[in-house]
Amino acid sequence: MRLHKKALLVLGAGSDQCFMIQTAQQMGYYVVAVDANPLAPGLAKADCARAIDFSDLSGVIDYCQKLLDEGIKLSGVSTMGSDIPHILAAIAKHFGWPGPTEETGYWATHKLAMKQRFEKMGIPIPPYAQVESEADVMAKWREWGCDKLIIKPTDRAGSRGVRIIRQEEEVRAALAHAKSFSLNGEILLEEFIDGPQISTESIIVGEQAATPGFADRVYEGMECFWPNIMENGGWLPTRHRQADQAEISALAERAARALGIERGVAKGDIVVCPTRGAMVIEMAARLSGGDFSASLVPLSCGINYVKTVINIALDNPVDLSTLTPQHELWVANRYFFLPPGQLEAIEGLEWLETQPFCQKLEFYPSIGTQLPPILSHANRSGVFVLTANTLPQLEQQIEAVYNQVRFKIESNWFSGRPTSMQETSRSHLCLGEKGQSNDQ
Repeated sequence: MRLHKKALLVLGAGSDQCFMIQTAQQMGYYVVAVDANPLAPGLAKADCARAIDFSDLSGVIDYCQKLLDEGIKLSGVSTMGSDIPHILAAIAKHFGWPGPTEETGYWATHKLAMKQRFEKMGIPIPPYAQVESEADVMAKWREWGCDKLIIKPTDRAGSRGVRIIRQEEEVRAALAHAKSFSLNGEILLEEFIDGPQISTESIIVGEQAATPGFADRVYEGMECFWPNIMENGGWLPTRHRQADQAEISALAERAARALGIERGVAKGDIVVCPTRGAMVIEMAARLSGGDFSASLVPLSCGINYVKTVINIALDNPVDLSTLTPQHELWVANRYFFLPPGQLEAIEGLEWLETQPFCQKLEFYPSIGTQLPPILSHANRSGVFVLTANTLPQLEQQIEAVYNQVRFKIESNWFSGRPTSMQETSRSHLCLGEKGQSNDQ
C-alpha cells in the first residue's frame, strides 16, 4: 500500500486522544494509533492501529518501521492528555521527526527538575525543596514562614499523592501519602499559594507564541477533600482583565521556552498570588486531556489549536496569527464526585443528555460498581460540559444539573456535587426515597 498523504502517529487511543485522531482525519491525514488497551475507542477510529503499550519503545518503533516499509508515509508523532514528552522525544529522534528534545522530556515530567530549571531561568515559582523526612518538612516550613504547604511526588500527575498541610500533626500522614504514590521515591515540598488559578495552553513556534487556551480553574467545595486537593473544572472566558491575561500568557510562554520548547505546545498551571503576582505551579509539554483543548476552547471562542499542534508534528507551515477568537460563549465543565460504596441507581442522566445547553456528558461507573474513595482526579465519576450566552445563565444550568441528576450509593442519594456530606441542610440537596439526603 502506497499513500501520498502524510500520516500521523498518535500515542494513546483513549477518550483523550480521540479528538486528535478525528481532527487529523478531518484535516486529510492518515492516522496511526497505538494503545495498550485493545478496547481503546480510538483504535477503531484510526485508519491503522495496533494494541501496543506506547511505553514499549522498541515495539512502537518496529511497528512504525513496518508501516513505513509498506508505504504509509508516517511523518510525525503526537498525543493528547498523556504526560509522555520523553517518549515522544525518543520516537521523534529515532525517525527524524519534529518533537520535544530529551531534555524537555525530562524537565517536563520530573517536577523537581522542572522547578530547578524554572529557578535557573528566572521564572517566578513558589518556594520549593526536596524532602525526605518530617524534620525536613518542618525545617522548610519554619524557613518559609507560610500558612500552608503542598507535598507531592516528583513523578506523578492527576493530583496523585498530593496533599495540603495546614497543621504540624498532618505532616507525617501527608509525607507517607506522597511516598505511597511515588515511583522514584522523591518528594517535593512547596509553599501553597492562595490565589486564583488559571489553566493555560501555549503554542510556541520559533519567535512566535500564542496562548489560545486560558481558563479560570474552579476549586469550589475543595474543603470536603482536605487534605487532598481536587479541581472541579473551569470557566471560559476568563474573568481576569485583559491586561492581566496578557501578563499571565506572557509568563506561560516564557516558562514553555525555559523548558526548551521551541516548536510545540505547553500546558501551564498558573496561580496569582495577591502580593507576589503570577507564578508557575507546573507545566506539561503536551496538549491537555479532558475537555480543555477538545471542547472548552473551541466552544467558547471557536479556536481549534489541536490542528496547529498536528501541523507542528507533521512539520507543516504554521501561522499563529490565525489563532484568534471567532466568537464568545460562556462554557464550563464540572465533575461528578461520589463517595465510596456500591452504586445502586442513577437518575437524571437521560434528562441531561436531552438539554440543548449540554455539549458533553460522560459517566464512567456502571450500576453495581464499587466506588473507591476520592484520592485523586482519577477517582472522579464523570464530567459534563455546558454552554450559555451569559455567566448567570451558565451558573443556573450548573445548579440545575446538580439538582436534577442523582446517584444512589449504599441506600443514600447523592448529587455528585463536591461539597461536604455533612452539609445536609443546604437547599440544593437531593432527597432519597426514604427521606434521607446527602450531598458530596
